Amino acid sequence: MLAALLVCPALACAQTAVDLGRLTGPVAAPIKKQVRTLRDLRFRDLTPQRYDFSCGSAALATLLEHGYGIETNETDLIKHMLVGADAKDVVKNGFSMLDMKRYVSTIGMRAHGFKIEPDALYRLQMPVIALLDLKGYKHFVVVKGAAAGRVFIADPALGHRVMPEADFVRGWNNVVLAIVADRPMRTDSYLLNSRTSPALARRVDALDRATSPPRLVEFGLVYADLF
Repeated sequence: MLAALLVCPALACAQTAVDLGRLTGPVAAPIKKQVRTLRDLRFRDLTPQRYDFSCGSAALATLLEHGYGIETNETDLIKHMLVGADAKDVVKNGFSMLDMKRYVSTIGMRAHGFKIEPDALYRLQMPVIALLDLKGYKHFVVVKGAAAGRVFIADPALGHRVMPEADFVRGWNNVVLAIVADRPMRTDSYLLNSRTSPALARRVDALDRATSPPRLVEFGLVYADLF
């Protein structure tokens, strides 16, 4: 038999086909499996930025769409946020947290800026936006939380990644932008469930039971409201 297969490989193929037919049956549907690339996984529930200046709008789109389930995209946000703004300045310096806050207010949501200490990152129960200075390059990211000396971020340029706390704090100005709405955040969002921490179960449970706009203190933001 082995000699026959070596002489006629087609026979082996035919035999394999028959065996598979016996296993699956004549009416069995073909097996399909979705294949995800590494980039797909890295940018899961994250809006990538398309332009050098658009990390802010991409970070905001990430929270709105993948956090709150509000259908939007970076291009639409840029168009709306440019209304009343200096386009040349935006292209040069990007959007600010105030630009984000103004836009959020136009869609019936609330945004607040807070100055917090690094240890508050460990108590965050919702993702927030932060501005980092990475060797002179100002860059907005979504902060998901912190654990064991690491800060978990959703980076519009690089995808989901983990930064050592010391590196994060070195480039951070201690300001975060929190966005809340009348609706709870998506409990299946990777922004909430992409790390393991003792606070995760409490966070998901709180969001499941949310029926009204929560107080920001409930999300670990207990410092003075900046703007």
